[in-house]
Amino acid sequence: MAGLKDRTIYIGTNDGLFSARSNGSGFDAAPLAFQGQGSMRATVVVDADNPERLYAGTTRAGFFRSDDRGQSWTELNHGLTYKNVWSIAQHPVTKTLYLGTSPAGIFISNDRGETWSQCDHMDTLPTTAQWTGPVPPHVSRMKSIGLHRDDPDLIYGAIEEGWAVRSLDGGKTWEQISEGMDHDGHTITLMPDDPQKLIATGGKGMYRSADRGNTWTLSNDGIVNCRYTPAHLVVHEATPNVLVTAMSRLGPAMWRGPENPGVAFIRSEDQGATWSMMAEGLPADYRGVPRALVGDAQDRDLYLTGMIDGAVWLSEDGAESFHQILGGMPGVLSLAVSPD
Repeated sequence: MAGLKDRTIYIGTNDGLFSARSNGSGFDAAPLAFQGQGSMRATVVVDADNPERLYAGTTRAGFFRSDDRGQSWTELNHGLTYKNVWSIAQHPVTKTLYLGTSPAGIFISNDRGETWSQCDHMDTLPTTAQWTGPVPPHVSRMKSIGLHRDDPDLIYGAIEEGWAVRSLDGGKTWEQISEGMDHDGHTITLMPDDPQKLIATGGKGMYRSADRGNTWTLSNDGIVNCRYTPAHLVVHEATPNVLVTAMSRLGPAMWRGPENPGVAFIRSEDQGATWSMMAEGLPADYRGVPRALVGDAQDRDLYLTGMIDGAVWLSEDGAESFHQILGGMPGVLSLAVSPD
C-alpha cells in the first residue's frame, strides 16, 4: 500500500466519477463529478504534459475536461456527433486526443478537446453493416483505442461487436481488420517495443498479430476454464513482454446469476504467446467481476482492479494476489492512477 500513498485513484462507475486517496491506514473515496450523467466507460486520461488536466467522458453527456484535478469540469462537445463515450486516448508525443463512441466511431482533437473532427472515412467501410451491439438496441461500441509512441500515424480500434479497425495514416483512411479475430472485440494494444505486434481481447479470449493486424491467431495457451475478457489489458513500456489482464468463465448475462462467474487474473511473460493463471488472485467464492484493470507507471508490481459490485482491489505482487481497499460505490467500469 505504500506505493499508493502519493497517488490519486480516479474511479469511473455506473453513476459518475469518484476519486480516492490513501489516509495512511486505508483509502477514502468520494464522488467527484458526473453523478446522474451516465456510466463512465472510458478511463479518465491525465494529460501528458499537465497533471492538473484531466479528460473524461460519459455515456450521456459526452466529453469533459478539468484543469484543476477534477474540482471543476468544462463540457467540450464541439464537433462530436455522438455523446456516448466509451474510450479516450492521448498520444504521448503529439498530445492528440482520440475519442471512441457508440455508435462505433473515432473522433480526433488537436487542441485538448476544444474541437473534434470525426474519422468519417470509417463509415464508408462495407463491413459496418455487420457492426452490432450485445444488448438491445444492439448499437456498436468503440471500446478501445490503441496507439504507439513511435508512430502517431498508427491508430487501432476494437469494436463490440465489429472486430477491429485500423488507420495507417493518422485517421484519414480506415480498414476493417478481421481475419482470424473475434467479432466481439474488447481491447486492442500495440506492443511498446514493436508496433508490428498487437494483442486483442474478445469474447473468446486472447488474440495475437505479428503483422500490424493483417492476420490474427487465437492465443489461449495456458488459460484454463476462462474465455471472456471483461477488463483492460495492462503492459508497461519498461517491461513490454509482460502482460496482465482478467478473464471469466461466464459472460455478462450470467454474472449476477446463481453460478460463480469464474474470475481469474492471467499473466504472460512472452507478449501473449503463453499465459499463466494467478491461482490466488481473488477468493474462490468471490462473485465480483473485474471490469477495470490498471497498472502503476512507477511500480510495475502494483495493479488496481475495479469490480461490478462497486469494490476496488489492490495487488502489490504483480497480480499474484489482490485484497480489497474500497467498496460501496456503484459498479466500477474504469480506473486511472495519477501521482499527486
